[in-house]
Amino acid sequence: MVSMMSLPNMPSSRPPVLKERYHKPQTWNIKNNQRIEQKEGLTHEKTKFVKAVRPVETWRAGSLPDSATREAFKKSGGEAGVEQCELPAWDAFDRHVLRFHGYFKEAVVESNLENYRVRNVIIYYYLEDDTCHIIEPRQDNSGIPQGQLIRRHRFPAPSGGYLKPEDLRVGSDLQIYGRCIHITDCDAFTRAYYEQAGLEQAPVEQSDSDPFNQTREAMKVNCATAPRTYEKIYREVMLGGGHINADMQQFLENDRKVLRFFAIMDDLQTPQFERRPFVILFFLADD
Repeated sequence: MVSMMSLPNMPSSRPPVLKERYHKPQTWNIKNNQRIEQKEGLTHEKTKFVKAVRPVETWRAGSLPDSATREAFKKSGGEAGVEQCELPAWDAFDRHVLRFHGYFKEAVVESNLENYRVRNVIIYYYLEDDTCHIIEPRQDNSGIPQGQLIRRHRFPAPSGGYLKPEDLRVGSDLQIYGRCIHITDCDAFTRAYYEQAGLEQAPVEQSDSDPFNQTREAMKVNCATAPRTYEKIYREVMLGGGHINADMQQFLENDRKVLRFFAIMDDLQTPQFERRPFVILFFLADD
């Protein structure tokens, strides 16, 4: 029996041969409509691939036969039978960020009112390139510079290599650049991500407090002097004093208290009958 592959490579003379590799050396390639680096060492390292759900097939061939590239795509698993495909991590995990809450203790040696300070931080882990950065929420009158604590880059792991999502767990400690950050909580998206991966996070832990925060909270509750009532003002005036600003009491009681209302005005004077939204702010400090 004569093989059809021995016939000359002419149109309609032998069945087409589908190739998966054309063996042409190259550094860059197109995979799933994404330009990737398939040779390690050109920029940083070889692109990391992850398994993702294959999108719904929208190809409409009509009455025409499939092309050679279309047949190769079907053979590689492009039909509906294959549910997953490989995508670059920066494409599949674009804008997917894990967020953890934690704190670390810092010694205070120049104050006789406190000997340590608890500094709360937020850890962001970017799944697209395995980078992290840590910020510290700003606190009023803290006396220390706050904001971005560690810039975004790949954190070194204590055991060598780089930090991975498996190294960040609620209730554990993160050793980074001489600081020991205790992780206390994470957001709902982060918990769902770990549950889908089979790694459930621990329950929420309470953050420690320090003398500075306790003093700040006590200042909000306790009042240094007795409240200024109308009876006290009357007695001061009868004794020849009490010459204060009439609006000072209202300002002290209602400072930074604002009522906000949302309203819509139907402008009937315009031909297009415009509806204009407004925000009404009422300041209680000075009416």
